[in-house]
Amino acid sequence: MSLAKQLLADLAAAVGQQSQPFTISAGPRTIHCHALQCDAFAATIDELALETPELAAATVVQLQTASQSLSKRVNYLLEPIAPIETDAQGCSVQLRSNPPQRDDNGRRYYELLLRRGGSVALCRFEKQPGQPRVRIPAALTHEVIGRLIDDFAATVDGI
Repeated sequence: MSLAKQLLADLAAAVGQQSQPFTISAGPRTIHCHALQCDAFAATIDELALETPELAAATVVQLQTASQSLSKRVNYLLEPIAPIETDAQGCSVQLRSNPPQRDDNGRRYYELLLRRGGSVALCRFEKQPGQPRVRIPAALTHEVIGRLIDDFAATVDGI
């Protein structure tokens, strides 16, 4: 069973429960997901991450190429994502919603981080005027969560 199918089965079993951490491994890869709330069709998550040793020796150029691939694959979130910053010293690439969701209360955006060593992770943030950004829960359907995991894995396969 794929990592995505395993996590979706666990989410389905956790319907109605709150603050459930999930860790699922298959081969060298591990999915971490912290679901704040689960219902039959969606989950509110704090973070979704794929950890894999396959990124242990990735170069900055490989991560930049992978970030371009990931931004093309993940075209189904509330906002489109795009690479915004490369940290050559830390060997990571940051992607964000581009453009972010804006309203009178500020901006909200997804942030994905590809790191050598290595993981691909998704979080959601909010930035209100005059305040530091804060991490907020992301409400995602089970289908979107499964697609994200599959797209994270396919991106890592391409490195």
